[in-house]
Amino acid sequence: MTILKVTNLVKRFGGLTAVDKVDFAFPKGKISAVIGPNGAGKTTFFNVITGIYQPDEGDIVLDGKSILNLKPHQITERGIARTFQNIRLFGSMTVLENVMVGMHIHLKAGLFGTLLRLPSNRAEENRSQEEAYRLLEYVGLETLLNEQANSLSYGAQRRLEIARALATQPKVLLLDEPAAGMNPRETVELIDLIKRIRQELDITIILIEHDMKLVMELSDYILVLDYGTKIAEGVPEEIRSNPRVIEAYLGKSAAQ
Repeated sequence: MTILKVTNLVKRFGGLTAVDKVDFAFPKGKISAVIGPNGAGKTTFFNVITGIYQPDEGDIVLDGKSILNLKPHQITERGIARTFQNIRLFGSMTVLENVMVGMHIHLKAGLFGTLLRLPSNRAEENRSQEEAYRLLEYVGLETLLNEQANSLSYGAQRRLEIARALATQPKVLLLDEPAAGMNPRETVELIDLIKRIRQELDITIILIEHDMKLVMELSDYILVLDYGTKIAEGVPEEIRSNPRVIEAYLGKSAAQ
């Protein structure tokens, strides 16, 4: 069953076509990877799906309904959350507050009513704090809930960004290079966390990643882009031996 489908997706910037007629159906409840060499259009692809850019052509369907022309916060409300290649946390806020920010689209009081702790919003604030703590436990950050986000280690900031994304109650979680900058131990912990999110929370995961060992270990399906064009798709075993993929990464002579 497909949870997210892109059809004939095109995004141009002037004379540059960053995403060129890409079709792919992301299966529900699976982990899919979007890979390709630098400049292949992977992050632009994510930015179009999440509404940061509007496509020039094509359609994006989430759970049977088009999300074209929606703003990013509306797409989040529909059930797509993401993390970024360059971590985007509220550095001066606490770890707990960062997760609560992710919940604001589902709170009647709204973000500022919750953070200002108005008396009329006390019950909802308590519930949101309990849920935020539960998510911090889930990603292993519960002992750091009162620390400022910018004081955390790099790996902990990555996990906090994932916790904040989970706070939006997504159907689909997009992770843009989640292992970038991590040491080997942090990478192993990340792989375990991503597997648990898929298995225990029934969330479909789509990731961009350059670590091919991680991609091959985690992914059920892989989409390969090169210069904005889909050059291959399939299960890891198919992608590993695909001549076009080898050529894109290593050069034409490696594929011969």
